[in-house]
Amino acid sequence: MEGQIKNGRRPAKVSKSSGLTKAQKTDDSIMGTNNSSIVSKRSVERLYFPNEPHFFRYFVKKPLRRSPLINRGYWLRMKAIDHVVKQFLEQKSDKQKVVINLGCG
Repeated sequence: MEGQIKNGRRPAKVSKSSGLTKAQKTDDSIMGTNNSSIVSKRSVERLYFPNEPHFFRYFVKKPLRRSPLINRGYWLRMKAIDHVVKQFLEQKSDKQKVVINLGCG
């Protein structure tokens, strides 16, 4: 019977139009945002760092141009993070320093 509780849980509702559950649609949306972000980072990498090793080429097979505003925003964020991390590492300290990238955006 549809909607019947099994093991204390109701089965996930599936959309009739797409065949995906709400959770799957949410996951797809999040992954789409991630994919768009990586393409934008690849665009900045090619435009502003042509003489450095290209890390994002392994994740973006066909580079796409992004608008200048998108490129500048990603470039600015990369420069800001680079500046803050270098500043942190240059501070004198007797303790070992560790930088952890949580991949938050």
